[in-house]
Amino acid sequence: MVNDIPLVITINHKFGSGGAYLGQRIAEKLNMLYIDHQIIDMTARKLNISSEEVTAGDEKPTSFWHSLLQYFAYIDTSTYAALDSKPVTNHQIFNAEAEAILESYKGKSAVILGRGSSYILANHPRHVSIFLYADSAYRASRIREINNISEQESLKLVKSTDKMRDLYIREMTGHELEDACQYHLSLDTGILGLDETEKIILEYIHSRKELYNS
Repeated sequence: MVNDIPLVITINHKFGSGGAYLGQRIAEKLNMLYIDHQIIDMTARKLNISSEEVTAGDEKPTSFWHSLLQYFAYIDTSTYAALDSKPVTNHQIFNAEAEAILESYKGKSAVILGRGSSYILANHPRHVSIFLYADSAYRASRIREINNISEQESLKLVKSTDKMRDLYIREMTGHELEDACQYHLSLDTGILGLDETEKIILEYIHSRKELYNS
């Protein structure tokens, strides 16, 4: 029976396009779990490292420990030698996050934000994959308001995060983050606005009768 399997909605998104905001809104409207940062804590426990270390390597092409080791190699060789000789890699983080994602919604319907969840759950029988994007100016404007930073800082943050996230997804999955063909629904939040985007997502999900019928 299809209805015995949890409905899972994954949201991949460009930084600043409203992924977290809309993910929480959709989960609330559909009475589903919202899963985001708790994946970091679960991953940290699996790898026996701190949540900060997972965050530092999360959705970035170069892991935290690799960067740290490179930094100390140029500054202090004694410190470098004292560090763990087997740093946690991006692939270890990604694999642990994949396990965390599969465990996090077990038995319950959920909206899951990012972290390659759309690729990890691609073959799930009740899965809706969504991609949210917008131009850099719109996204930088949102980031500027949310973080109270300058226009220059917000644009720089958007560009650097885009680059890291795109490289990370390509490295971990072999796919391009912005390839609309791999999602069920791709929406430009800058043109549509967040309220209209939310409305379209909900209408689309309710239109997928096969998600609800056995």
